[in-house]
Amino acid sequence: MFIKKDTRKIPQILADATARLSPESPEEGNPITELSFSRRAPELSTGISIILKPSYYPALENLLQLSLYDCGLKSLREIESGSVLFPKLEQLDVGRNPFLVNDSLSSKFHAQFPSLKELWADNCAFGPDIPETLLQLNKLEVVRMTGNKLQFVKEIDKYWPLVKVLALDGNDIVSVAGIGKLQQLEKLHLRQNKLIELEGLPYKKLTMISLSSNQLTKFPDSLVNATALRELYLNGNQIAVLPNGLANLGQLNKLNLAHNKIGQDVSDEGNILPEDFVQRFGMPDVMSGCCSVDKTCVVQMEGNPLAEGRKKRYLEEEKKNAKEMEMEVDDVA
Repeated sequence: MFIKKDTRKIPQILADATARLSPESPEEGNPITELSFSRRAPELSTGISIILKPSYYPALENLLQLSLYDCGLKSLREIESGSVLFPKLEQLDVGRNPFLVNDSLSSKFHAQFPSLKELWADNCAFGPDIPETLLQLNKLEVVRMTGNKLQFVKEIDKYWPLVKVLALDGNDIVSVAGIGKLQQLEKLHLRQNKLIELEGLPYKKLTMISLSSNQLTKFPDSLVNATALRELYLNGNQIAVLPNGLANLGQLNKLNLAHNKIGQDVSDEGNILPEDFVQRFGMPDVMSGCCSVDKTCVVQMEGNPLAEGRKKRYLEEEKKNAKEMEMEVDDVA
């Protein structure tokens, strides 16, 4: 859907939103609840103080959604006041502001957003830890901090017990503590990090998890209990062995195990995959590398020694058969 960009300047937008609250306004009782100031770097080049004038406070108090996406922001420290500026705000987007770091936030940043449920902070420069003031946003249900500089994630269950979607792709994360206690977690994105292991994952409500392009050497065993799981991405790791029980994940419809080390240290092809796995999904196709016996869940296994070995032997056999047929034709001739 195409939405026409608001060509008014920020002060005019906020002044109009404030005037709308006047008893004399025909729009009184119908306040503006969404404001997008995305891609307005020229207007915000001196910071966001332009938004925070006391005369605009009534308009800010009614906001549910605010976007400051891609504005070239270097600091949000101005968001600090004796009164709560955004008491109703539920969604805040400060993504694609690559100059925002931990020190760009005041220690009381969280106090201005007591109702915040969604935080979008992709492609900033927060790290190596999640800023303490962001952890204090204890009503968050959706957290997106992909493409930052995070290395360590504290015991987030103590801070974000209500989180349902946690997206931390594209960081340098080596450890995540407390993730197994996030009982409301439904979707977990940890793609392109530096995780060597990740155990104790929550499984009651987990429907999707992406751990691709990490350094995992072991399949997270707790995932065999994630009976609600629909999508599991573990491609691009160093996993050599699969556990029993994967076949019991009845809701699973996407399983990507490509480009691991499955079959690297086992010479007997029949002993590489668990029996229940083979019964449900089958062995990798000799050309595509996919296990497709179960039509409801195709398993991608290309790039593993097991799949590549099957492909190599198949092509060698085909080449041998073709050569023998060619010799037979020559003999007849």
